[in-house]
Amino acid sequence: MDKLRIALIGTGRRGSSTYCPIISKLNQDLEFVAVCDQNEKSANETGEQYGVPAYIDIAEMLEKANPDICAIVVTPSNNHIPGILCSEYGVSYCTETPIDTDLGWADKMIASAEENGTKIEVNENYYRVPTERIKGEMILAGVFGKVHIAYNDFRGHGYHGIGLIRSYVGFDNKPVRVTGFRKNYQVQEHTWRRGQPTRDSEDWQHVIVEFADGAIGVFNFSSLSYGSPLRGFNGTKFYAERGMCFRDEAIILNQMADEQQPITITRKTNSIDGFDTLAALVADTEPEIVWENPLQNYPLSDGEISVASELMSIANAVRNDVDPEYGAFNGWKDRQIDVAMAQSWSNNGEPVDFPFDYESR
Repeated sequence: MDKLRIALIGTGRRGSSTYCPIISKLNQDLEFVAVCDQNEKSANETGEQYGVPAYIDIAEMLEKANPDICAIVVTPSNNHIPGILCSEYGVSYCTETPIDTDLGWADKMIASAEENGTKIEVNENYYRVPTERIKGEMILAGVFGKVHIAYNDFRGHGYHGIGLIRSYVGFDNKPVRVTGFRKNYQVQEHTWRRGQPTRDSEDWQHVIVEFADGAIGVFNFSSLSYGSPLRGFNGTKFYAERGMCFRDEAIILNQMADEQQPITITRKTNSIDGFDTLAALVADTEPEIVWENPLQNYPLSDGEISVASELMSIANAVRNDVDPEYGAFNGWKDRQIDVAMAQSWSNNGEPVDFPFDYESR
């Protein structure tokens, strides 16, 4: 199998500490050929650490390093800058979420990719977590029946939370209306995160997303997410016609339809270079449902599997001339719903119906 040449655009904290180590591990499929960042010191340090050339100019990097694919890890509002340039040079890419903060620029990214015959993958990683993957397999297999209501309680902000909700009700399930509101509360002053100022207030976002088939998504997000000891419990849940799932615990009705039947998920591992990596998750349904880790031959932690699968999605799309797994449309749809949520709560809960107008730049 020919390796694809990959370059990283953006050597900030996430690019250097998350993407670089994973790209290096995927050495049977990817050849790390360059890094690029406007911060010359950061680019040089990262390039030296991983033994690849460092650039501060994207066009120069694309010309000289000649990558097959790029991973873009820059400030989200700037995703369109390297993204469109990559497409103009005929290079497919994956980009950190959201596809772009501005839907108008996202439209231009997609148009440029279509015009130049390149592909875009959006690195939405929450639904790619292995425990979410096995839930998705069970939903697709009809274990729970139709999912009616899906909740996200500050498991992920904005587009992340929306992506999880859509993974339960169906990615092809079109949103038809969003209604949201926002409210602030006082809380006990406490350390939100180490090294950060204390906080004594909390901003809540509450949103209802109505989908075309009648399913409902309930999105709740707290500004104290991602670190506050005051809000230590978060997660997702969904309610379906034959059962439900709360975080990673699932139940369905038994055959007599008179008792709960818990679903047990078993973890199987492989030892790769002395590292126990996830091989599969198996649900004891009838018949059993299995999610096999396609990257089980690499020494990856569960957290690394999500990012690695994003990189391999764009690699496989280019190698096999197929669509990426998530793709620009799903990334765009997540951000569209995110924008609609903000519009609704900014207008005192006025519902936003789809399609709706947005400023195109």
